[in-house]
Amino acid sequence: MSDPQSDMKAAMEEATQAAQREREAAKALLAREHEYETANLRGRQPQIKHAKAALEAAQTAYEIAKRDVQRLDDKAQEVVQAQVRAAYM
Repeated sequence: MSDPQSDMKAAMEEATQAAQREREAAKALLAREHEYETANLRGRQPQIKHAKAALEAAQTAYEIAKRDVQRLDDKAQEVVQAQVRAAYM
């Protein structure tokens, strides 16, 4: 049987790392949005297509990171609740 404190610490650390990945994905998304807007202003089709593809990839990465954060936050919450229940039994 694993140590509840270790489980809680691991779950919280995993959630923290996922939140960091989400922040990095958000920064990348903003950068790709800026590149796309700049390409649109310049009106160059090859650059627009490239920037749009990069923007779509960044949006996908950000959505995945958001889902990971939610899933890992939920997991961390479950671990904490289980530990609280165990403490009162």
